[in-house]
Amino acid sequence: MPENVFEWVAVTPFLIAFLVLAIPSVVLSVIGIILIRIAYPPLERMQSQIASGKVNYMAETYAVVLGFFLVTAYEMYQDMQVTVKTEAMSVRALDQVVRSLPDSVRKDLTMHLEAYVHTVVEEEWPLLTFGDWSPQAQAHLDAVFLAVGEIAVSGVEYQASALQAEQLARHIMLNRADRIAAGPGDILGGKLSYVLLVATLIAFAMPWFLFTPYLEVHIILGTLLVVVFISLIVMSAKLMYPFAGELTIPPELFHDYLTQIAGRRGG
Repeated sequence: MPENVFEWVAVTPFLIAFLVLAIPSVVLSVIGIILIRIAYPPLERMQSQIASGKVNYMAETYAVVLGFFLVTAYEMYQDMQVTVKTEAMSVRALDQVVRSLPDSVRKDLTMHLEAYVHTVVEEEWPLLTFGDWSPQAQAHLDAVFLAVGEIAVSGVEYQASALQAEQLARHIMLNRADRIAAGPGDILGGKLSYVLLVATLIAFAMPWFLFTPYLEVHIILGTLLVVVFISLIVMSAKLMYPFAGELTIPPELFHDYLTQIAGRRGG
């Protein structure tokens, strides 16, 4: 279950999250625009060139910060896609390495490797939403390392295969660690929720102080500005959680490996 606003945005469909944040923001923005125009006569607002310049500067700075935040989140999302693919390919490579070994040597490693992938797909993947992990998957991975060690002591002729298997098992371990650590975490996620709240407040308050001679134009421009800001905020939040919501990275390559194993048995 989501523990803060940031996590709620991540697991909620984009359109719903956008509307929940954007509609109140637009309403408050319009109310603020009307109140400011009533409080300050047009002539006074026209003559306040310094205030207008400050607002424009703040809007540009805020847009740059949100853009940087979105780009950073997107790069993190792409990196996690590579991490998942690398882990899955390392699993398949490890399977290929041990296939050339006699059944008596490779049996335990193949069994534990398959059990690890099954657990990752069926048990651990749903837990990745907010950075949880499966102890059972870790137990199977530990068993994989033990089985690799057993290959190393099975005979001199298996040393090269054992070395390759150990390197690939390490790649699996390291990529799994990165996968589990995806997302901002509980503490940072909570802090980012406050940042999200402040950013939203700024988004609907900033158009109040822009100047246009016509109220309708002012409201339209303010609404467009709020919509753009909220869109960037929601998309950034979703990209920060690569295993949550509609942008969840699927365990497709792990499924392919299990299908390949099932096909070999069927054949």
